[in-house]
Amino acid sequence: MYGTRWAGRCDGRLDVATLYKQDQRGSNAECGRTPCIHAIVVSWRPDALQLRRQFVALLAQVDQLVWVDNGSGQDLPERAGALADPRVHLIALAENGGLAYAQNRGIEWARAHGATHVLLMDQDSLPQAGMVAALLRALEQAAARNERVAAVGPVCRDAKTHATYPLISRTGWRIKRVPPERLRAPFPVAYLPASGCLIPVSALAAIGPMRTEYFIDRIDMEWCLRARRLGYLVLVVPGVEMQHDLGQHDVHVCGRRLYLGADWRAYFHVRNSLAMALRARIPLFWRVDQLLKLPAYMLLYLVRARCGRWRMTARLGRAVGHGLLDRMGPAGQAPD
Repeated sequence: MYGTRWAGRCDGRLDVATLYKQDQRGSNAECGRTPCIHAIVVSWRPDALQLRRQFVALLAQVDQLVWVDNGSGQDLPERAGALADPRVHLIALAENGGLAYAQNRGIEWARAHGATHVLLMDQDSLPQAGMVAALLRALEQAAARNERVAAVGPVCRDAKTHATYPLISRTGWRIKRVPPERLRAPFPVAYLPASGCLIPVSALAAIGPMRTEYFIDRIDMEWCLRARRLGYLVLVVPGVEMQHDLGQHDVHVCGRRLYLGADWRAYFHVRNSLAMALRARIPLFWRVDQLLKLPAYMLLYLVRARCGRWRMTARLGRAVGHGLLDRMGPAGQAPD
């Protein structure tokens, strides 16, 4: 079965197959009010100052902060200096189980402690004041229109270039990259970066958890496209921004700005894109889209490789082979 070759290896292994088959009502006993929003911050060797700034910004906007660290070490409390706040709960994993695994662990804890919504956050994201309230309003307004929304997110502004990330939408067989500055109302998109997304727990119950076997990369895209296939909307709220590190470097191709991660991320990008196109439960259009774009991205990774082109060639070849054979999971995390 797809996605069963690697199910995550960490302390207190999470059974993602049964995670959302429990009673979907949850309990607000520990939250005390509805809606109850838990921010889930996933970290791996975080910058202490950056993490503190994020925690301060989030605790002013949410009911609880669930900090899931992916095996960074024993000095975690000192890094953030925020555990004195009773609303911060730390889940320190013994090893790096991947982004999706950590997100699922945080979601599991939040749901068990009365959360009605979760806000997913990467360690390098900084929300503006009032972001969560604005996202919640957009969700409530959509619900009043009887629209089913899987996730609502802010406009992402890159921390390095200060450019906003274009919104991806589809019309027929065309993909549109819409500048968020042109919009005035919540806009339906195909997918969003997970960081900054406000997600109703009820939507997670219907759509399912994040794909742990992807480890990192394409996790948010696959989940959003899975939601769209089930008839859910994914919305962006213009005018609501979040600072986010979109990639290690950006390249301009045919008038478009594309963001590329570190060299080791190329393996996961290519492998997971191929696995998603071949096996994920997403619309056919996006399967074809990923297959057509893969050669171009592979060429970009080769041209921009800092590890050397022969080394990158081997890395990409391994990614293609593993994607075809469904060899998923961490794969050494940074394969050579």
